[in-house]
Amino acid sequence: MSRAIVQDGFDTVNPLSKLKLVTRPVPKAAAGQVVVHITLRPVNPTDLISLRAGWGKNELLTDGKGCVGSEGFGIVHQVGEGVTKVKTGQRVVTVTGLEAFKGNGSWQEYICLPEDLVWPVPDYLSDETAAQFIINPWTSYGMLKDLAVPAGEYVLQSAAGSALGKQVIKLAKHWGVKTINVVRRAEQKAELRALGADEVICSSEEDIVARVKEITGGRGAYAALDAVSGAMTEAFVASVRDGGSVYVYGLLGGDGFRFSLAHLFRGVHVHGWIIYKETMTSREKSEKTATEVAELLRDGIFQAAEVEKFDLADFGVAIAKSEEAGKGKKVLLSS
Repeated sequence: MSRAIVQDGFDTVNPLSKLKLVTRPVPKAAAGQVVVHITLRPVNPTDLISLRAGWGKNELLTDGKGCVGSEGFGIVHQVGEGVTKVKTGQRVVTVTGLEAFKGNGSWQEYICLPEDLVWPVPDYLSDETAAQFIINPWTSYGMLKDLAVPAGEYVLQSAAGSALGKQVIKLAKHWGVKTINVVRRAEQKAELRALGADEVICSSEEDIVARVKEITGGRGAYAALDAVSGAMTEAFVASVRDGGSVYVYGLLGGDGFRFSLAHLFRGVHVHGWIIYKETMTSREKSEKTATEVAELLRDGIFQAAEVEKFDLADFGVAIAKSEEAGKGKKVLLSS
């Protein structure tokens, strides 16, 4: 049997109260499909947003059968006819971001996926690193690559103390790009500077727009990455140069924002950056991204977060732990 975390109905006040653990038969692989025994999967903010926000009202997720879960690591349990890229017993990563919207995410022990959504894991990556291989590394790598910030220029980012934010700092430093990093707590400053951050702004104590202008000599940041939305996006739009870009990739502060039309006349571009549409548009692009990200992890440019594991049955404790301020470790659900 296969255990799974499902959402049985939708409570508008507390959607997570509808989560429960169920058991069901292990799926079987049809032609072109792979069944993976997932042993580790992270609790990512995008998973919780899916459960709490509009996506959580998707009937495929609230029927007591569907699972969220945007990525995971496991062992190939069974392959269907015609599968050539992986074999039984092989260590793999499951690319379940889009599948999760159909209720076929990684928060289950056994998952059946098309062959193209199962990736072999290089021997040099640990199980715990592989479980974090997709969402954060592909996003930080993809956004910085798409922005093409010239060496010596500044990129501004919010949620800089997160695992993804730390990866942005390391990769930007590797590429010669300077970073201005926004955090909520002043005690995070020393850690990020030790990691290679050029500047750190505490949003609870400092004016972001004023500080960015001071740091950049009035020019503004070349571009910005925002995981928060809301008032943060408004500040970031005002903080980038004429013709600069702001990539919004998260909704930690809500799903709306406002800013003066004057910034549009400055040529500022606001773009919603989603990993599934930016790095997974073709098998060729995905393979290129996977190869380059794996090499960055191998060489220590990217560093996977330290982890804290909870059994699948302890999902409530795991979710609460994942949302603690300053938790420091990535929470993984194990099975």
